[in-house]
Amino acid sequence: MAQVRLVSPKVIVQREGQDPLEIQTANPDLIRWDRTRIKHKWPAFEEAPFLWLTFISWCAARRTGVIPPDLTYEVWEASVVDVAPAPEEDDELARPTPLGLVSD
Repeated sequence: MAQVRLVSPKVIVQREGQDPLEIQTANPDLIRWDRTRIKHKWPAFEEAPFLWLTFISWCAARRTGVIPPDLTYEVWEASVVDVAPAPEEDDELARPTPLGLVSD
């Protein structure tokens, strides 16, 4: 059986007419995804990554009080113009040094 790497990603969401929102998802958001996906017969997150990111970002935004608790997923989804995992904090450190910039 293949191993699945489970993470609670930090997500950057751009909504129509709003400043970009960076929000950390957590286990409750992922559990809600699992339960909702089964109920609505949505595809697995690997098959629909943008649906997954949009949904868990909505869960996290509601859970943390960034958006009103009565803002429905349908309204959230319709307002999202871009969603992506936030770059990892150590991404800058992990990049190799370009040739010619290394000193002896």
